[in-house]
Amino acid sequence: MQKKVALISPNPASLYSTSVSELLMRNDVKIEVVFVKKFTLSRFKDEFSRDGVRLLKKIWKKLVLKNKAYDAFANIETIVDYRKKQNITLKNIKELEAKGVEVCFVDDLNSKLVENKLKEKQVDVTVFTGGGLIRKNILDNAGAGVLNCHMGKLPEYRGMDVVEWPVFKKDLDNIGFTVHFMDKGVDTGDILKVFDVKLIENETIKSLRARFEPIMTQSFVETIIGFLKGEIERKPQAEEDGRQYYIIDKHLNEIGDQYLQQQTRSK
Repeated sequence: MQKKVALISPNPASLYSTSVSELLMRNDVKIEVVFVKKFTLSRFKDEFSRDGVRLLKKIWKKLVLKNKAYDAFANIETIVDYRKKQNITLKNIKELEAKGVEVCFVDDLNSKLVENKLKEKQVDVTVFTGGGLIRKNILDNAGAGVLNCHMGKLPEYRGMDVVEWPVFKKDLDNIGFTVHFMDKGVDTGDILKVFDVKLIENETIKSLRARFEPIMTQSFVETIIGFLKGEIERKPQAEEDGRQYYIIDKHLNEIGDQYLQQQTRSK
């Protein structure tokens, strides 16, 4: 029987969301519904209170520059390069409607509308590609749960800026990401798979973050498919095994970036 998923997206033109969607469908996974979080004034205020000026940079990169934001990375594979290599043509989540996928634009991903739609669709699992915190009413009606690809190795690195924190801590062997189930805690849900990301010559934090995106996209899809086929088991993590990190101070980030460049500088 064909497996069915729901998908959560932070914006309809997300390179990550559209890439994951197309790759899942290529692997005979049926996307029943996509929930796209609307960009409203209240959302902007909430995210600005958390991220500050960084939010403006993110908006400029993702909604204005789009593919051009990756032009600076000539010597590494970015998500744009990956999409070309994989011939991923989906540019906007709304295009999925032509393939029979229901696309719902919502103010709140934790609303009764989303909860009821998940109950109606009876999906096997829900795939999270960004959009904010997910509450218990959604987690409990998301099939086997809500799967996320977290940019840090769990359980060691939970929370925010977990690409930067291992660099600042000189913990370069602990850079990677994790496919896990979301739960009521912060990155404390069951783990499916943990991945290492190896450093390259002349690495910077910006290049490292750009390299994460295609690797995560490919690995996330492969892990979702493996789970749906029953080939990957959930592994609980103890809350006390890890530590939660918050937004890193820009000066600490600069110190970490300098250290990273020193360690990877070509001889």
